[in-house]
Amino acid sequence: MNGSAAVAPPEATRQGGRLVPELARRAGLLILLAGLLVGPTWAAVTSPLVPPWCRLALLASTLMAVVRPRWSPVLLIVLVPLLPIWPSLVPGTPEGIEHLLVASQAVPWLSRRLVAGRSGEGSALPAGWLVLLAVATASALVLLTPEPWRGFDVGRVARDLRAQVPAYIFQPDLADQAGPMLAWTVLVDGLLCGLMVGWAITRDTRDRVLAGAGVAAVLTALFGMYQAHTGLGLQQAWRVFDAGIIRINATYNDPNALAAFYALVAPVIAGLALRASGRWRLAWGSALALTVAATVMTAGRTGLLALAAGLLVAIGLAGRLGLDAVDASRLVREHARGFVRRAVGLLGAVLIALVVAGTVLNVRHEQQTSYLHTWLFTFNLRQPPDAIAKGRLAVWQVARDMVRAHPWVGIGLGRSPLEFEVVRARLGIDSLPHDAKLSPHNTYLLVASELGLLGVAAFLCMLAAIAIAAFAPGNLVPRDRQSWPVVGVLGGLAGYALTMLTGDRILLREDVVVFTICASVATLGAPALPRAWRAIALSLIVVAFASVPVRTGWIAGPPPPVALPANEGLHEDQIGARGETYRWSTGESVFYVPADAHRITIPVRNLSSATQHVEVTIDGRPADRVRLPPGPWVTLDYRFLAGTQRRWHSLQMRVTPTWQAPGDARVLGVVVGEWKVERLP
Repeated sequence: MNGSAAVAPPEATRQGGRLVPELARRAGLLILLAGLLVGPTWAAVTSPLVPPWCRLALLASTLMAVVRPRWSPVLLIVLVPLLPIWPSLVPGTPEGIEHLLVASQAVPWLSRRLVAGRSGEGSALPAGWLVLLAVATASALVLLTPEPWRGFDVGRVARDLRAQVPAYIFQPDLADQAGPMLAWTVLVDGLLCGLMVGWAITRDTRDRVLAGAGVAAVLTALFGMYQAHTGLGLQQAWRVFDAGIIRINATYNDPNALAAFYALVAPVIAGLALRASGRWRLAWGSALALTVAATVMTAGRTGLLALAAGLLVAIGLAGRLGLDAVDASRLVREHARGFVRRAVGLLGAVLIALVVAGTVLNVRHEQQTSYLHTWLFTFNLRQPPDAIAKGRLAVWQVARDMVRAHPWVGIGLGRSPLEFEVVRARLGIDSLPHDAKLSPHNTYLLVASELGLLGVAAFLCMLAAIAIAAFAPGNLVPRDRQSWPVVGVLGGLAGYALTMLTGDRILLREDVVVFTICASVATLGAPALPRAWRAIALSLIVVAFASVPVRTGWIAGPPPPVALPANEGLHEDQIGARGETYRWSTGESVFYVPADAHRITIPVRNLSSATQHVEVTIDGRPADRVRLPPGPWVTLDYRFLAGTQRRWHSLQMRVTPTWQAPGDARVLGVVVGEWKVERLP
């Protein structure tokens, strides 16, 4: 992706513009648009895994982006937090429904931007997010680049991408087959959301987006209350891990992610309440109370602490701006500061009481039967630290080992959960479940393990861009009640940053969408970032892409000798009803056999409803074209030429058309049985 094309235009462009930067921006946006059209848009239109009702809903979303484009950020921040649980509650809902929704809004916006030019005040978030995305893109390129011994094998890259695109949308749990696409598109969605906010929203209209976030929090909280009584959509895993209490996840799939969402949005709701007066203040105040209650019911400890910290940050900023002095209520004007001081003192006293009671009573995690017990065992100082952290210290130990193994550039985008079990077993940590694909449970460790210190620098650069732009002139106006919502979102972002210490805030798509929208709102209309920041950002991007040929081995000397490559384009082995082993092919598969082989027989079977054609190429030369009707097994029998001085033979099998079985996100070709290779005597 051409990174510099997607950021908000620099100051020179705003003052009159230059042709070359604008062309570069449009080229980058064109690449984004093309990717959305051939990826999620094409899948939404053609895939049988998208039910008609879902396709109509996405079409309606697209039409709304065409007719009412400036409501796109509002629609996203209201709907995305409500969608994660839908695939488990509504049969047929695609797993990547949030991604499809973002694409339905982004495609009209990108098209409009390419045709009509720039609109809106712009935001600093896309510039910062782009640095992180660029480093992640370089990591993804490393994972997709063929090994040096393959040469410039564009066909293999195309095969990999064709196999990954449906999987990351419809079956993201197949992350080992989806490669880096799932994690990469999550970051791309963050960039798209930031761009749409900068194009659609101004400082005068940003309250509608923040109000949308508040509405989403209220809706999720109400569903969470209903969920606590009915169990509808309640995640069963938490009934096992926290058997004594009910941890609501509401419309999310993870109660900790839900608590982090509330930590971000609750200060925003508080800001909306204090900006309003009369019954609207009462309504938003009730929404805040409901959100805090729902946060308690998630039993997300870091989330609740972050919510309190975010409120304190917002109150501190409001005090510096003198917002209490111009409040509509005389009670607030005269007594707010004294009330805040007493509330902070009371909070400190409660924490001390919890520490004393939890330690004296020696409350443990397995004893919790209420939300109070959750906090008593949290502050029980008589237990090991890892018991307080509920195993996170062991998880962090695994993540730190990944960082030590690849400190500079990481193990690769999206690889951390896949490598977790290997590292855990090597370290001999038995306190964690075996065969688990756990994430590091710390955003900074997640970035460090997958993208290395280079990625951490990019991530901190992004956070710095938000901090710099949030305090730009005109964003926080002293003694102006209209500053309350902005103060609230800044407090929410501060609290959200705390949740990054115990959670992976760039792993789930809903987390990224909400965060980037709120951060973009907080940085609307900011001037160009400082020259020093731009120099650091550009350096990180250059280093990331310059490292790709080194990391792939293309310029690191002669490639190491390769024995026999692994076969490509085959799904995992399965066991049939009679105990036989088989596997599905994708559209293009490659079989590698030893150089001394002279014959191979491959049983294949067409289980689709249409006639398929199989084109076979041996060692790069066309060998056969087979018409394969549905039904019986057919054996493909081929011989290899002797004396070719090859290190191995390759047989490529291309199947057309491919298909998808109901409920299966994989691209399927034919069934492949156990093949046999005969070698020269």
